[in-house]
Amino acid sequence: MNTLNPILVQFLYRSAIESLPDKYREVYRFIERKEDELEMEAVNENHFIQLINEKSPFQEAASYFSLDLQAIKDIMTEAQSVIDKKIVDRCKQIKWVDMSAVKDTNGTSLKEWTYVFVS
Repeated sequence: MNTLNPILVQFLYRSAIESLPDKYREVYRFIERKEDELEMEAVNENHFIQLINEKSPFQEAASYFSLDLQAIKDIMTEAQSVIDKKIVDRCKQIKWVDMSAVKDTNGTSLKEWTYVFVS
């Protein structure tokens, strides 16, 4: 796979999350939000790992959604699998079009523009 623009990757990622079934999307977003909060609180990588162990987002999700920890892990594993597959599938559909020889109505070259079509 070609290297993709990080903005495009984030778009594909958000789009894949939005396509998850409601329950999976809610759990995934909850855990992602808790991890982001811990990341902001952490002063370094080791501190982040310590916070993840002390304030487990998975355990918090289990409590919040009234599910056992294994059910939360299964949901997250399945959700991540679906997200990864959707991103790979969408990346395969991306078509890069070389516009370097095209000119606009004023005769100005469009070579600075890159177009990406995602179907």
